[in-house]
Amino acid sequence: MRIEVVSIGTELLVSDILDTNAAYISRSLREANLNLTCKVTVGDEPELIVDAIQVGLRRADVVLTTGGLGAGANDFTRHALARLLKRPLQDELPGVEGATLIGNLNSKAFGLIVELPDGLVISLPGHRQEMAYLLETEVLPLLKRRMPSETSSDWVLLRTVGLLESVLKEQLIDLMMGHDHQISFDSYAGQTNIKIWAKGETEAEIERRLAELKQAIIERLGDHVYGEEDDRLEDVILQRLLQGGYQVAIAECYTGRVLSRCLESVPGHQKAAVFLGTTTWSDLVQALHLQQINPEDDLTRWCREAAERLRTELETDLGLIVYNHITQGGIQVLVTLASPYGVSVTQRTFGGHPENINQWASTLGLTHLYRWLLAHTARPK
Repeated sequence: MRIEVVSIGTELLVSDILDTNAAYISRSLREANLNLTCKVTVGDEPELIVDAIQVGLRRADVVLTTGGLGAGANDFTRHALARLLKRPLQDELPGVEGATLIGNLNSKAFGLIVELPDGLVISLPGHRQEMAYLLETEVLPLLKRRMPSETSSDWVLLRTVGLLESVLKEQLIDLMMGHDHQISFDSYAGQTNIKIWAKGETEAEIERRLAELKQAIIERLGDHVYGEEDDRLEDVILQRLLQGGYQVAIAECYTGRVLSRCLESVPGHQKAAVFLGTTTWSDLVQALHLQQINPEDDLTRWCREAAERLRTELETDLGLIVYNHITQGGIQVLVTLASPYGVSVTQRTFGGHPENINQWASTLGLTHLYRWLLAHTARPK
C-alpha cells in the first residue's frame, strides 16, 4: 500500500513552525510497513490543496492530509474536499456530503475520510496530540485492515504519564529490540505512548508475544501506564473521580483554559468537575473574594490559599489551580491541589512556544490529579 502525506498550512510552508506531524506520520507508517511515496507541503489555499491531493492519488493509494481543518473561513481542507467531490459544503458535520467523520466530536478533534475513484483521502487535524491520537486509533487500524492478508505483524499501544521518554527507554532498554519485536516511543507535552510491535508465523503467536511484552512493561512501569489503545488521560481521571465519589473545582490563570477545555470535552464531566471561567489572577481574586494582593509577591502561598478558597466556595472535595507565571528563565507552571487532607504542589519551568507550554500545563494538572486519585481511591465518609 502506497501512501502520500500532504501537510497543509502557510505557517509550515514558510517555516514559521516545524512540521513535526509529517515526521511522526512517516515514522508510524514505516513501523507499519506501509510505503511512503512522498511528503508535500501546501499553503492555506483550497485550489492548491485540491491539486496536491489529485497529484498524490496518481502516485499513491492513500493521501493523508494534516491541518487546514479550522473553523469557518479557515476550514481550507473541507473546502478542498467539497471541490474534489463536486458537492456543496454542509452546515452539519462532516460538512461534505459523501465524507465519513472520524474522531471525537465532543473534543472537536476529528478528521474526515473520503473514498474517491482514484483512492482514499484521509484528513486529520493539525493539532499534534489530536492528530497522533486519530492516527493511532482510527487511521492505522483502517489501513491495517486494507493491507494484504499475508501481513505477519501487529502492535499494541500503551499510554504513560509522569516519566520522561529518556527514563522510559532506560527502564525498558533490554526489551526494546528483538528478532521478533520492537518497541517505539512518541512523546508530547508530558505524555508518552509506547508502541509494541511483534511478528510471527500465526496470529496466535503474535498475540502471545504482544501480551508477554505488554505485561513485562506494565510490571516495570506500574501506574505510570494509565491506559491502552484509545484511552485518554482525561477520560481515566473522570472515571476515577466518579468511582471515588469526588468532585473537583478547577480554575486556571494564563493557560488559555486548556485543562478546563480538555475535561469539558469528556461526556459526563458535569457529575465530577466544576469549572471557574477565570483567565487571570485578578479574575480569580474577584470570583473567590480573595485579598487584593499581588500573587507575584509569594505565588506559591497565594495559589495554596486560592485552591483552598476554590474548594470551599464551590463546595467541592478538591480545588485545583493551574497557573502559568512568566519569569526571566521561562514560564513557570504551578499546579496546586487542595483536598480534605491538605494542599499539594507541583511546579516546572519551561521555555518554548506558549501553546506548547499550555499543553504542558494541562498535562501537569491532569497528572497531579491522577497521582492524588491513585492514593485516595474513595471519598472519606
